[in-house]
Amino acid sequence: MENFFDTQHDSGTLDYTFLPLVLKKKLPGHREHCLGMTSDFYRNECLNLDWTDEKFEKKIQNMSRVIKSFDENGSGPDILILQEVENINVLNKFSTHGLSNTGLKHTVLLEGDDSRGIDVALISKYPVLKAKRHPLVINGEVVDTRGILEIHIKVSEYKIVIFNNHWPSQNHHVSQRIASAELIERISSNLDADLVIAAGDFNTIIGETPFPFNYMPSFMDAEEHARKINPEIGPGTNYFRGKWSSLDKIFIHKSSSVTANYEKFRILSHPFMMNISSTTGRPYPKRFNHSKGEGYSDHLPVCLEFNL
Repeated sequence: MENFFDTQHDSGTLDYTFLPLVLKKKLPGHREHCLGMTSDFYRNECLNLDWTDEKFEKKIQNMSRVIKSFDENGSGPDILILQEVENINVLNKFSTHGLSNTGLKHTVLLEGDDSRGIDVALISKYPVLKAKRHPLVINGEVVDTRGILEIHIKVSEYKIVIFNNHWPSQNHHVSQRIASAELIERISSNLDADLVIAAGDFNTIIGETPFPFNYMPSFMDAEEHARKINPEIGPGTNYFRGKWSSLDKIFIHKSSSVTANYEKFRILSHPFMMNISSTTGRPYPKRFNHSKGEGYSDHLPVCLEFNL
């Protein structure tokens, strides 16, 4: 959802960038935090971005358009797995303001340990049975990151378990992504479920060594299987410094009895979601423009259907 924040300051979090200027000017600690940023771009954004209710609502409507484009009747997927959502207030507003006619109404968000306050979340057309969050712990210390959200859903007679991931970024050492892979491998074992999925933003690139995905051998990468059937799937989900990568994944546990329809695997990249490069003539994701209220996200959504 790329920085899906509301316009209120959450105590104890560094959400200073995405606040209205009128609040920034009187909020203790805001200016000091912004001036401490080493990036000129992020420092200026932290100091001067006027994140208003109108812009927040526009972001809701824009992202809803993407979700509704999943199918022809605009009802969206049955289960929606989200990253970079600030809090349950943001999630519920997205559900009621943007997705009110889709049936996506059962929301889950459990606050994590990320210093900016961004979390992973889920919205489902099916009731959620239970949910818990697994923090990332390395050498006995809780890491300043989202952790993994475990959600149990029952669809008809099928038990489904989803692990929602937003692993530490490439700015962090690979050891943190390896620890995340080991965590998902450990907590997904011996589950009483017909389908176990690990999905989200794994922040892992091809060629990374050691390769974090090697530490979750119980899972299959849906994109790898889908490309054997349809090599024309888009080049990736994220475009950064002239290169595509698939940071966003859907993994299926090998113990699952429910099968995936890999022919229905998609990376959504409708023309309205894309910019065209002036140098290459090729499309790339149209990020949300705060001043114009246009655009969506720096990542593209990954979609998959299952045979129930």
